[in-house]
Amino acid sequence: MRVGRLKRAFIVGLKVYALIIIGLLAVGYVLGEFSDKGHPVLAKDTFYAILTIVYITIALSAMVAFAFIGRASDREFLRNSENQENFNFQDAFMLPDERMHGYKLARIVGRVPTFMGLTGDLYTSDASAHCGVNPDHVPPVKGCQCGFHAFKELREASREQSSHRTAFLFDVDLYGLGFIYQRGFRAETQVINQMILPKRCMLCKIFPAKRFIVKYEFSNSLGGYWEWQIRCHLCSSATKAEDRLAIEDMAQKLGIEIITLITGREISRG
Repeated sequence: MRVGRLKRAFIVGLKVYALIIIGLLAVGYVLGEFSDKGHPVLAKDTFYAILTIVYITIALSAMVAFAFIGRASDREFLRNSENQENFNFQDAFMLPDERMHGYKLARIVGRVPTFMGLTGDLYTSDASAHCGVNPDHVPPVKGCQCGFHAFKELREASREQSSHRTAFLFDVDLYGLGFIYQRGFRAETQVINQMILPKRCMLCKIFPAKRFIVKYEFSNSLGGYWEWQIRCHLCSSATKAEDRLAIEDMAQKLGIEIITLITGREISRG
């Protein structure tokens, strides 16, 4: 099973868990387990013991599932890295005679919005790559994965986004030393031109995306960090004002254009 499906199943499981707890509380209320009047069907101690066992069992299962998904994500990343397409050019200086323009996925993190690649590296809208494995490398280096990656086609990047639910699509240009692959590029420097917003809210997937919110997340590989998502008005209504950001303000802070995925219409210019 793909990691993306595991994550979706985990989210569904959390929702079912909440419904189970609410259902047990409702049953307890109907049976008079929370009232000092009358005679409950079950002894209160028995009911509370059942409720505690269910709560602890599901909570422990969720922790195990979270750890398993984290390990599966790491294995998928390593597998994808090992299965990179072969180079079309054997010599790094035999560069493709074409513009290296493409699309990529990245997250927006930090209280001050910053780009973060799927590998956890932070960078700006105009940046040069650095190798986190070998400091002597000047990316990109053959045999290493250092450098900025981008898909050639928007549909390829959009398809990959299904496995990274909080990542955004970006239109980028790559410069300097570079390699060409069957599906994309890997190069020395990168300029981010545009953020391509999803049409729908990242949470409910129903209503139009209207504004950014930031929330604290945790992962096995990155630890705790603040991450930005795009939400509809309903799903962002409970978020504090200081944790929300208008699309125009996000464009200004990132210094890039923000457009919609479906229409390609520009929303704001940074």
